[in-house]
Amino acid sequence: MVDVTECLTKSLQSSGSAPFLFVGSGFSRRYIGLETWSDLLARFCKNIKDYGLYLSNANGDLPRTASHIAKDFNPMWWEHSDYEASKSDYGKEATEQSASLKYEIAKYLRGLSLEYKDAEVADEIKALSQMNVDGIITTNWDLLLEDLFPDYKVFIGQEELIFSNPQSIAEIYKIHGCSSRPSSLVLTEEDYGDFQKKNPYLAAKLITIFVEHPVIFLGYSINDPHIQAIIGSIAECVGGDKLKQFEENLIFVERPDEGQGDAFEGATITIGASKVRVTLVRTNDFSKIYAAVEATKRKIPARVLRYCKEQMYELVKSTNPEVKLAVRDLDDIGEKDDIEFVVGVGVAKEFKEREEKVTEKQKEILTARGYTGISVDDVFSDILLEKSAYNAENILKSTYPLFKKLSNANIPSFRYLREAGVVDKQTFAECPYVDAKRVAARTVERGFTTNSYRSQYDRDFKGLTTQEIIDRTTPEKASVILPFQPRSEIDVASLGQFLRDNADKLKEGSYRSFFRKLACMYDYLAFGFDA
Repeated sequence: MVDVTECLTKSLQSSGSAPFLFVGSGFSRRYIGLETWSDLLARFCKNIKDYGLYLSNANGDLPRTASHIAKDFNPMWWEHSDYEASKSDYGKEATEQSASLKYEIAKYLRGLSLEYKDAEVADEIKALSQMNVDGIITTNWDLLLEDLFPDYKVFIGQEELIFSNPQSIAEIYKIHGCSSRPSSLVLTEEDYGDFQKKNPYLAAKLITIFVEHPVIFLGYSINDPHIQAIIGSIAECVGGDKLKQFEENLIFVERPDEGQGDAFEGATITIGASKVRVTLVRTNDFSKIYAAVEATKRKIPARVLRYCKEQMYELVKSTNPEVKLAVRDLDDIGEKDDIEFVVGVGVAKEFKEREEKVTEKQKEILTARGYTGISVDDVFSDILLEKSAYNAENILKSTYPLFKKLSNANIPSFRYLREAGVVDKQTFAECPYVDAKRVAARTVERGFTTNSYRSQYDRDFKGLTTQEIIDRTTPEKASVILPFQPRSEIDVASLGQFLRDNADKLKEGSYRSFFRKLACMYDYLAFGFDA
């Protein structure tokens, strides 16, 4: 049997660029049990006519079927008592015939998107959430991708993508709209007509991605007419010498037919008078695909590269580039609310040598005081233990003077302060551990939330308990959402257990800074006080 992971890894490595994912409805069906588009439309025919009537009148054409349903659904929505809450929330924005149906579909999807913890695909979900792909293009409306990649910037609809400045890294392009914005859904025959008119503009925007990156199609059939239309538009734009490179970058993933095993082979898509060669991968175990992507990931998280690329663009574009400069730990770029950009030219070697000298000096001091090699990683591990492995007074005196000099603002300290007798504002003000006090104050002043995720908390998680948030999403998404809970609602015990269950993410991975921020919040809530 062919080794799909090995074959795909070689293919991705030969391209020289990290891949994009192109995600379709089969992806959401696999991971959150979402219905087919036809079944989804049928769900909203309850108080109108039989779905079969709409489907037959449209000759099986789903966008046209949706248009017929929307026409009958709209007056019923305004009159039926079942939708009183919806009318209160969205009535003023429902200014088009299809708006009410789009709203109810979006409302349903927002609730469904977080309920996907299926044991059968748990390993795939875990592998997905840890992947460092350059970006994702999708026609899906649900919020699963935002859960799996919470730090990727989202562009909703064709227009937002066409008229914005995407960086083609750490971004999600929801070209058919998103349930977070009901009016954006490409649902009806009219919506698809408008979408097709703009296809050439969308193709022009995506052309660089398709030529320079492998694009892995997940959740689509190779015969999907809407995807073929997009590929055809891009192929027309490419042409010439670049067409071969474009074809080599197209990778479709499908399930094999019953009784067949894994396969890695070439295939041909016929689009009008043109033929496009693609790579077809067949497997029932998508973790093999994700393992190949993981094997070719960048060393630097995609979110960091996108931020740097975005800021460099703004710096070059600006006629008055007055920016704040900062020396920050790489992980802290995830907490970029207070900085803009920093560029260093010709100083990397000198800075590295200076850093090595400082590290050696730290080791000498720690050795002399009997605390050899205690690092920030060690402290993060220690605060989660039932009983600390260190003497509080010794670590506050010996180690925190060194921590004070680090650029990383997220370092827990309240456990040791409490064990040393610092239990309130007065003892904090009077305590002799000056450097530890500064580290503690710096951590609290910085705060534990990352502002760009507040809207996601308000939309999808507000009012849930700590454990409900943990249960409803991935650990990565939970790490950025939990800090938004009101302090009075946080279950510190559940928070501590969550961090212990994910202790490995405090030391490595592209979400390390978020988990460290959350651990500092736990340290503050479990052992701290209002200082």
